[in-house]
Amino acid sequence: MPWDTGLSGPQFDIASYSGTPLRIMAGPGTGKTFAVMRRIARLLESGVQPSSILAVSFTRTAAADLITQLQSLGATGSARVVASTLHALCFSMLSQSAVFQATNRKPRPMMSFETDCLVTDLASIFGGKNATNDLLRAFETNWATLQHQQPGWPQDPIQQDFHRQLLGWLTYHESMLIGELVPLALDYLQRNVASPLVPRFDHVFADEYQDLNRADQELIDVLAANGSLTIVGDEDQSVYTALRHAQPEGVTQFHQTHPSTYDVPLYECRRCPHK
Repeated sequence: MPWDTGLSGPQFDIASYSGTPLRIMAGPGTGKTFAVMRRIARLLESGVQPSSILAVSFTRTAAADLITQLQSLGATGSARVVASTLHALCFSMLSQSAVFQATNRKPRPMMSFETDCLVTDLASIFGGKNATNDLLRAFETNWATLQHQQPGWPQDPIQQDFHRQLLGWLTYHESMLIGELVPLALDYLQRNVASPLVPRFDHVFADEYQDLNRADQELIDVLAANGSLTIVGDEDQSVYTALRHAQPEGVTQFHQTHPSTYDVPLYECRRCPHK
């Protein structure tokens, strides 16, 4: 099926726009996924290599559904489009032997009971379990700061000492925190721009942008640095603000950090009864 079959209005604008970046502000049921699939189908029909297209979704199920929907359109090479969650993408990169040798870390996410052991071991140094848990949350928050701040490693002296002790514990136990996957990958990418191990994509699509924290958003920018970027989001649909320090204002303020942003909003919910 040709990519533009039956397309009209804002869905056609989304699929046909050739510039970058593109921001799609859309709630549920507005046909945003349908339009994005057609946009990817257009790229595939124009000869873009499937492996140079990255579609980031928040869940593994959504990533798998994306490929299924692309294949239903009959888009050549759709099965080879890289559809992944950010954490899975980071884990695959950090798992490369040269990368974890460079970072001196082992890509083995800890289980919840191991986190309890970590907190217990460090509690005597940092004033008890409650204080240690607070420092652990602060460490993760450093990579999910407000939009006007830059995510990064701790700056406070106590947090820096905690980071050193934390890193020593994790290195000794050959493990890492789930919350470290994106920061470690981002740090490696920023320090090794020319490395052949850095993934290269010509087109990056980021769905549910309002559920990404500041480090996630920064990583998306790095991955799309040499290509086009399409983001999809709705500030009213963010559900991970407390759990993952999501920054829903990232989607509303996107045009401020990406001055050439082209907007295509979708307002009509197709799931609503016509009456």
